[in-house]
Amino acid sequence: MGGESTKDGSPRSAGPRRSSSDRSIVDAIRAKFHAVPAGSTLFRVIVGVLGLAFVVLGLLLVPLPGPGWLVVLAGVAIWSIEFAWARRLLRYARQQLHHWNEWLRRQSWLVRGPLLLALAMVVLAAAWFSAKQLFGFDALERIFG
Repeated sequence: MGGESTKDGSPRSAGPRRSSSDRSIVDAIRAKFHAVPAGSTLFRVIVGVLGLAFVVLGLLLVPLPGPGWLVVLAGVAIWSIEFAWARRLLRYARQQLHHWNEWLRRQSWLVRGPLLLALAMVVLAAAWFSAKQLFGFDALERIFG
């Protein structure tokens, strides 16, 4: 893949890219904003605020069981529509996830088993803490008296 380029001669980036239909929708919306005075600034502000809302919401959801980090990455993906630094950050995150998955696939069950067990314990602890704090329900107390 190194050294490859697209039809227009620009270097091909590493990692998955948005589909052409996604790009065309975003490009059409961007074009409508850029067609009016101060539209490009307004578009950047809207993308910035919407991305920030997703990132903040995701960070609030991180300690709870659920898709906290996925929501944070969605916010960064929204930012990447307009900001080059967010595109680089998203590409880096995708590469790190890919490297982690490749490393994990190469490991034996002696490594994968404890990792899976640790992940299950973290998820169960987060679920217990969430249920206790949000609903006043303590499963451990109910089970063990």
